[in-house]
Amino acid sequence: MKNDKNLKVIFSGGGTGGHYYPALAILKYLEKNYKNLEIVYFATKGRIEEKNLRKDFPKAKMYTLDIKGLERPIYNPKNMARAFEVFKNTQKVRKIIKKFDPDFGFLTGGYVTVPVGLALKKENIPFYLHEQNSIMGISNKFLSKYAKKVFVSFDDTLINEKCILSGNPVRTPDEIIQRKHLQEYGINELDKRCVLVFGGSLSSEEIDDIMYRVYLKDNSSNYIHITKNPEKFKKFNNVFTFEYINDLHKIMAVCDGVVCRAGATTIAEILYYDLQAALIPWKGAAENHQLKNALSLQKLGKAEVFDDQNIDLTKLMGFIHKIKVKSPDYEYVPKPNQTIKIIINNIDELKAD
Repeated sequence: MKNDKNLKVIFSGGGTGGHYYPALAILKYLEKNYKNLEIVYFATKGRIEEKNLRKDFPKAKMYTLDIKGLERPIYNPKNMARAFEVFKNTQKVRKIIKKFDPDFGFLTGGYVTVPVGLALKKENIPFYLHEQNSIMGISNKFLSKYAKKVFVSFDDTLINEKCILSGNPVRTPDEIIQRKHLQEYGINELDKRCVLVFGGSLSSEEIDDIMYRVYLKDNSSNYIHITKNPEKFKKFNNVFTFEYINDLHKIMAVCDGVVCRAGATTIAEILYYDLQAALIPWKGAAENHQLKNALSLQKLGKAEVFDDQNIDLTKLMGFIHKIKVKSPDYEYVPKPNQTIKIIINNIDELKAD
């Protein structure tokens, strides 16, 4: 039964799927449990959350901010102009917040959250942060001193008394998903290994090149491959390409394994759906956090870690061939998401509900 309370919440987080999807998971929970819910979402202009929010969560009122992250190193002269952008956007956000009068804010990282967090602070609206990575990002680190609480995904990120170890909220299907869901993506041999290949929300030419070499040698598995260059793989009958799949989590629920980058949200999904993973960390990630994420999963025996600049193709193919195949009549059955429960139970403005 839905709660009758009138609830107004500010959301922001994005630039990549790693920041956007945790916000979406919490949004979906609130929608399911609150009858009178109003959401304002501040999105990064031109990025994943602006492109997808209207279809993922049409109830939200979306405002886009034209803002860029800081250049490395931090003392780069370009950052003077970017600091001015933050100030200008903070003023814009503040006007919207004042009119909306929210109960609280929930921010999931990415540079778009900085003016939002500053505006919430100036308006004395409590806000909460979620950090997905093992190393706290610059935006969350800066805003953490103003946040009411900071939810983190790794023990290593428990940097002060505000931090609560919640894990990383992932999108989960509300319904039973059958193995035959893969047929919607061209997979008709349900008794054959099905591997999902993707390079994160921004795609990856390196993973495309590596897997092209795998496909030349392997026709014993079927692959669903997300790529910006589907023409590259046309000659492979066992490779089904898509430029983007919105409900990727539904494929993860019933496929057998993944070859992918090692963003924190991807790691959380691999754990939640109990998949075997060949992880190829992106070296451009801040503070090399993807490698750290990948090694944490490898320690659990759920993954093998590979270097995209020095790939051992024989080892990669050997790992893929060891991935256990689910039965054709396999079903994913919805299960409680403990991470979301921890977050909701620690948001003070929801406790009386």
